[in-house]
Amino acid sequence: MTLDDATRESWRSFFAQDGRFEVRYDAERFRRIAAKNLRDGVLLLVVVTAFLVAAVARGRTGPIVLAALLFVVGAILGVVLLRRRLALLRPAGGQPGLLLGVSNAGLHTPLVPLVDWSEVRAVFAVDESARTARLRTRPGLAGVAARWATGNGGAARHLWFLLEDAPALRSRVVDRRWVRGFDTFPNVDGPAFAQYVLDLDTVLSPQDTDRITAAVLVQAQARGIHAVESVGASDFAEYAIRLSGVAVDGVVPDRPTSTTGNPFTS
Repeated sequence: MTLDDATRESWRSFFAQDGRFEVRYDAERFRRIAAKNLRDGVLLLVVVTAFLVAAVARGRTGPIVLAALLFVVGAILGVVLLRRRLALLRPAGGQPGLLLGVSNAGLHTPLVPLVDWSEVRAVFAVDESARTARLRTRPGLAGVAARWATGNGGAARHLWFLLEDAPALRSRVVDRRWVRGFDTFPNVDGPAFAQYVLDLDTVLSPQDTDRITAAVLVQAQARGIHAVESVGASDFAEYAIRLSGVAVDGVVPDRPTSTTGNPFTS
């Protein structure tokens, strides 16, 4: 999406009244994708293991080598599916309820009830829809893989948040089973930063995906937070490297000036 002036002004008016906007998972879609990833992952691991055992039992070198190669590929794909299921479950806290809320106070999440805006260093609204659509129409293995990934919950639209002080943030996670919902990456000058990634279009309607993206961008930009629309992961990765201070020639972005209260009434 492109955040136009009319949409921006509409959200500014909404938040000027201290409104809180939130989106919730499409529970049926969430459960269907999670179940499909679990089923396909386990089935794939069972099939390649059985094929390898049968080949070894026959004792012929050629089939054993082929079965071993298939086992490695199948095992990798099976693990990817199971990890994707976990990636879907973590931001939800294991249950398809609230995905994200946005207010003048901050971000409201299932893992931590409130992430203050002062803890947010950057927001990337990533839209890979065009690229994903092109991949799905490609002939051969590439197209098959893209269509398979989409059917198993591969998202084309995301919100990626870079947050301050990952250890402190993780300590506030309500259910410790999902603490890894906040991934960490280095910070040479202080506590590790946190990365919080939300897949949107796999568990939200297109309308809710547009709304939550716009609400987050308007709030973050009003507070001087680096918040941009992106078509891929490269700019996110580049900014994260700069922010962490590990880039050789990178200039670490300044921390935004703290904006408390309601910035939309002035």
